[in-house]
Amino acid sequence: MNSAQDWLRKQPIATKLKVLNLATSGTVILLASLLLLLAQFYFFNRSLLENTHSQAAMISENVSAAMMFTDQKAAQEILSSLHGTANIEIAAIYDPQGKLFVSYRQDIKDMGEHILPSQAPQTGYDFSLQHLSLSQPIDLKGKPLGSIYIQASLYAVYIQLAWYSAAILAIMAISLLVANIILLRMQKKITDPILSLARTSKTIFELGDYTVRAHSDTSDEIGQLANSFNLMLDRIQKRDSELEAEIMQRKRIEIRLDRLAHFDNVTNLSNRHFFNERLGSLVGRALQFKERAVVMFIDLDNFKIVNDTLGHDAGDALLRIVAERLSKTLRFGDVISRIGGDEFAIILENVEKISQAVKVAEKCLSSLAEPILIDGNELYIGASIGISACPDDASNMHELLKHADTAMYYAKNKGKNTYQVFLPDMKEGAQKRLTLESSLRRALERQEFALYYQPQIDLKTRRMIGVEALIRWMHPELGIVNPVEFIPIAEENGLIVPIGEWVLKTACLQLKVWHDLGLTHLSMSVNLSGRQLKEDNLVERIKQIVREAEADPSALHLELTESMLMDAGTMTIEKLEQICAIGIQLEIDDFGTGYSSMSYLKRYPITTLKVDKSFVRELPENTDDAAITTAIIAMAHSLKMHVMAEGVETDEQAEFLQSNGCRNAQGYLFSRPVPAEQIGKLLEQENL
Repeated sequence: MNSAQDWLRKQPIATKLKVLNLATSGTVILLASLLLLLAQFYFFNRSLLENTHSQAAMISENVSAAMMFTDQKAAQEILSSLHGTANIEIAAIYDPQGKLFVSYRQDIKDMGEHILPSQAPQTGYDFSLQHLSLSQPIDLKGKPLGSIYIQASLYAVYIQLAWYSAAILAIMAISLLVANIILLRMQKKITDPILSLARTSKTIFELGDYTVRAHSDTSDEIGQLANSFNLMLDRIQKRDSELEAEIMQRKRIEIRLDRLAHFDNVTNLSNRHFFNERLGSLVGRALQFKERAVVMFIDLDNFKIVNDTLGHDAGDALLRIVAERLSKTLRFGDVISRIGGDEFAIILENVEKISQAVKVAEKCLSSLAEPILIDGNELYIGASIGISACPDDASNMHELLKHADTAMYYAKNKGKNTYQVFLPDMKEGAQKRLTLESSLRRALERQEFALYYQPQIDLKTRRMIGVEALIRWMHPELGIVNPVEFIPIAEENGLIVPIGEWVLKTACLQLKVWHDLGLTHLSMSVNLSGRQLKEDNLVERIKQIVREAEADPSALHLELTESMLMDAGTMTIEKLEQICAIGIQLEIDDFGTGYSSMSYLKRYPITTLKVDKSFVRELPENTDDAAITTAIIAMAHSLKMHVMAEGVETDEQAEFLQSNGCRNAQGYLFSRPVPAEQIGKLLEQENL
């Protein structure tokens, strides 16, 4: 059935119409023929029944006398007269008691199907597939004399019906043939216009020529379809030229969008989207073929300083030069992408040993070490590089990226301009960083911070002249957390602003307490973060905190780093001048580790330089450190600034610094950072 339907679906409309009409006509003729056959069968059976009734009635009349006198011989002779009737197969006469009186049989070979009933059957008739059985009473003037039973064959009926069926089939075949001939002529008039439309459509499809038109000379539905088809072609032809121009425009836009989606328009390197797609496929390949793929995260050091100082155009030019230099260090097939502002990423395929990736990192750092000349400015740019490998460190893209990012942060914390290969131990560090960041958000409200104070000493008198406020985090689970661990996190997520305000407020309140006790010679140094310096309301907040604490602003020193000053613009300089106008003094912390330059120092109202402890640590033995320290002290004096040395741990260091003009110092030689209450004890010891 399904195959017939599939075949019919594949046929043209002409064949479908023909099959439909022939099936309809054939079905109607067939039903009519079946009804005629059934009617004829009924009439044949009625005719046979009437004839059999007549035979039975005639025999009943003739045999009544024999039955009355029980003359079996006469009755047998009368019954034998049925021999001339071919369709009667058996007959019998029963006496009034229902017992067989006489019987008649034709020459029948199979007697098994023609057995006379042993008792007289009930009056009536019955048709089976092969026979008609008839039983009726024999009486004379109302007196019952017995009954007659006749069984007639339906063979003659079936013969007549077969001839009749053959005639009907012949008539039906002739009718279908005539109908098919008529249908062929009629369907041609219907299908020819449709075929014309189909040929026109095919021509348009093959040639793409919308000037071709369909022809139809009929006004019926097909003619209307042809006219509508031609109108549609007119509109398509008109729209076709417009679409061609639109498609070309869209292709140009798609090409541009694809480039924008996958490439960075500043450096012409692939972007983060392309990088992630490429890395995902390479990780799958590395796992499948047991190869090693390496990811390198590169974060430029101090790029923001260049970008903010020289402008975004200079920053973009610097990024292009960096991209060019990094690209030249790679092998054919390796991928480099710019994935953020000053962040780049490199994918190394099929790396046999991790040492090969290390060599690439070293080449990258070496290529970036060369000075870069932009707009007459000679710039030095470094980078922090994190390295992770698949499947050594991770078996999926996200873990691989996270490990490379973690390694890059470790490289940055090592002092920048270096690389770091990811190590399993760093997972714990990354988890700890996540824990610290989560806890840091609630540390202020839970009052987990405390201030320690490190004394600042006059080297000549060895007496305390001030203190530096240093924050400590008393974590309920991790214990005392070093500021080196949580301050960078606070800088990144912006929490350094409220934390810095808390430090300043707490330090000012403590300064007020000491001054009220008569220790007015003590000054308070507080570190100011770069993030705080960018706040628009910084000066107002400092004024408010100093005013509310009733602290002496002249005894308050705010410490800045060199990088903060290098990053400063006109607005920042104005803020610093407003702070100085309050009476607060400004100091440069860790001087000598950044971009030390007299040209920068002249721009800011700085009163004190603090020599970094890295230069003090090996004094006086290390001649280089001695030379640098001496130069810093001389430069400070030439700029009429004070000098304070950090990290003093030995008397030899203190003596060297004093002999070279450094008046003030702080370090473990004098005291570690201590809680506020211990400062009083240290002052008491000085007076002993």
